[in-house]
This record gives sequence, C-alpha cells and structure tokens, in this order.
Amino acid sequence: MMATCTGTAAVKVDHTVDSIRFDHPSIGEVTVRQDLGLAGEDRDATARLCWDAAFPMAQFLCENPTLVTGRDVVELGAGPGLPGVVAAKLGASRVTLTDLPSELELLRTNASMNGFGDEGGEAASSSSSTVDVAACAWGDETQISRVGKRDVVVCSDVLYGHRADVARALARTMRALVKDDGICLVAYFSREKLMHDLAFFEECGALFRDPTHLTVAGVAEEDKEDLWFFEYRPK
Repeated sequence: MMATCTGTAAVKVDHTVDSIRFDHPSIGEVTVRQDLGLAGEDRDATARLCWDAAFPMAQFLCENPTLVTGRDVVELGAGPGLPGVVAAKLGASRVTLTDLPSELELLRTNASMNGFGDEGGEAASSSSSTVDVAACAWGDETQISRVGKRDVVVCSDVLYGHRADVARALARTMRALVKDDGICLVAYFSREKLMHDLAFFEECGALFRDPTHLTVAGVAEEDKEDLWFFEYRPK
C-alpha cells in the first residue's frame, strides 16, 4: 500500500502503509518505504516512519532549491530520509542521511529506490549528486567528526519529548556539523509537547543567531499554528 502527496505540504502521515510518495514538478516522484514491523528492544520505533514535518520540509526545499543545489547537505534523525532524498534530487552535491547506528538499513534501501547508493552506501546519480548513509547519534563526537562540516543541516520532526540532555545534544550536533556560513533548517510540530522540547530551543539560542521564521505553501490552516519552521545561522 502507498500514500501519495502531490505538490503539497500535507501532514498527518499515514503510518499504515509501507510506502510514502512525494511528487513535485521540479523533481518528479520520490518514494520512500516505512518499516511497519515491530521494533526490537535495540531499535528506535520513530526512525521507521515518516512524520508530519516530512512533506512540509520536502515541499519547502522544492520551493527554494537554491538552498541545497550544489551544496553539501546532511539530514539528522532522517528515519526514512524523504527530505534528504528530495535535496539530492534537487542537485545537492552530496547528501548524507544519518540516524542511529541500528537504523541505517531503511535509509540505504530508500536511497537506492530513488537512484542513489549501492551496497557500499554511495553512488553517483544522473543528477551528479551523491547520497551516503552514516551513523550520527547526537552528541557522539566520533560520529559527528566522520560526517564532517556541511553547508546545510536538515532536521525534520526529530523532537518528540526527548530528555533535556538529548534535546541539547541535538542542538550541539547541528552546530558541530554546520559550517560557519551555513544554515540549519528545522521543521517542528509542537503538538502540545513544546514544554518537553524547550531545552532544544534554549540551546539553539546559545549557539545560533535569532532564527528566521519560514513559511511553506500548502499547509492546511489547522496545522499552521503547530508547524514551526526555522532557519538557524551560527553565531
């Protein structure tokens, strides 16, 4: 079964289908799989599914392709990796899809399904973009160093009531990965959990300049208040 989003920033992702498709005139079709199986004790259940900010982030990138075209991009907490694959389709010079070490197989599958990657994890596509997959647990200095500095850091719905130390580690990881003249794009649905996630925004306040509020075409009126979309630049 497959759910489709065509040229809109629809939310409320269907978690009962095994594939999600995003269509936009600028890139055509991107399809990513969800893992509907039960997560084991050593698995992060949230990494198996697309979440509500995935389509708005993908739509925003398609509306603003110059933010990623020809640039080095990393997606943190990528899950199925829809925004990162969209960035590659838009001509990013390199995209690295990251998540916890236990959650990388789905990312490799989805990169390959869309014409990127091979069993080694990286390959050129017809757009000359490359996509690779890497472990990047937030705050892990060794893994952060392996990913390296990037022009653009993408975070799509990666906050969901984390412990304060984990939320702060996410903000610090963003800053460690972004170049001094780069940007971080953060799409976040508050959905009555903002108080649990304040530590992230407080840490961002210490590490980045005041964020620029971004808008995305096609977001339903009932979702606009809950969708926070920011561009952060390092201090």
